[in-house]
Amino acid sequence: MGTVIGAVAVVVLVELITFGKARDAMLILAGVPVALALLQLIWSLRARSTPSQDIDTDEIENGPAEMLYHWHARAEMLADRADGSRADWDRHLRPLLAKEFELSTGLRVSKNRRATETAGMLQFGPELWRWVDPANSALRDQTTPAPGRAVLDEILRRLQRM
Repeated sequence: MGTVIGAVAVVVLVELITFGKARDAMLILAGVPVALALLQLIWSLRARSTPSQDIDTDEIENGPAEMLYHWHARAEMLADRADGSRADWDRHLRPLLAKEFELSTGLRVSKNRRATETAGMLQFGPELWRWVDPANSALRDQTTPAPGRAVLDEILRRLQRM
């Protein structure tokens, strides 16, 4: 389109020069770049205002339903780890449970290990604390089973009470 406009401008310029009106030709010659810039600006604004057909709005959905779906899928995957091996529990669940325990008590394991252990024993009891305690992990133990969903449910219930 720009080529056609440029060609028309050149033809008009040549005709004006041919007929001896050099002054008019100079005015047109100075106005051609301005006219081309205006046309380019109008076309770019028009292209921006019309929605592009290339973008599929269904693929960009990040609403509450999509977030809830992802949260549910992650929770289900983590709950399945409770029935796996001890290595699965220690790799995926123990860090989350220990972090939640730290956040709920305000105690940092790295700051005061003994105080954290005492609070954990009081909150969970020795049987459940061993599955939350970050120092009790065995990441390579693929043979020992994880405690299961019942233990995970009880730990989560006690974390809620804090």
